[in-house]
Amino acid sequence: MLSRKEDYSSHDAANRVALLARENLQLQARVAELERLTAMDTLTPLFNRRYLMQELDRWCWRAHRYGGTFGLLYLDVDRLKSVNDTHGHAAGDAVLCAIAEALGNVTRKSDVIARMGGDEFAVLLDSISAEKLVEKMNSVRRMLNGLAVPITGSTLQIDVSVGCSLIESGSRASEVLIEADRAMYADKRSKYGEAVG
Repeated sequence: MLSRKEDYSSHDAANRVALLARENLQLQARVAELERLTAMDTLTPLFNRRYLMQELDRWCWRAHRYGGTFGLLYLDVDRLKSVNDTHGHAAGDAVLCAIAEALGNVTRKSDVIARMGGDEFAVLLDSISAEKLVEKMNSVRRMLNGLAVPITGSTLQIDVSVGCSLIESGSRASEVLIEADRAMYADKRSKYGEAVG
């Protein structure tokens, strides 16, 4: 039979173990939240550039290792600076948030959407052929160019430029991104000539 002193000692030890277990769970939850925050955009509910680049690298590896093709869409909001200058930065933020929501509505859960910074977005499309990638790019362009964003006392019509790049065996993340970015700027030049921005 345990003495009263030993009984208290084992009870205290059990309490300390339970307390440490609770603190450990709280720390794990906090670390998970911090990791989530480092992957998220600060304005929209989308992922950020850092996370997208990690995923792009991983998807290039998947294509090389297991085969299959994936796609990258790269989008730029045309003339967002003039929206900010004319209507204020809150209006510009509303445009960016509207685009984020619209992209979420036309993509699958297996796709990855990110705000790359400023007025640029990227979408990684899971398991898509070259032909379907071009179709998706054109449908996203039409959808976003028809999007109207309500702001105080007015409605803004969005205009975007979009490019795409196929991810297949042998693709490198940096090259895929450059190709999609160049295609996006070609789309922009087709509308505005050399005076892009």
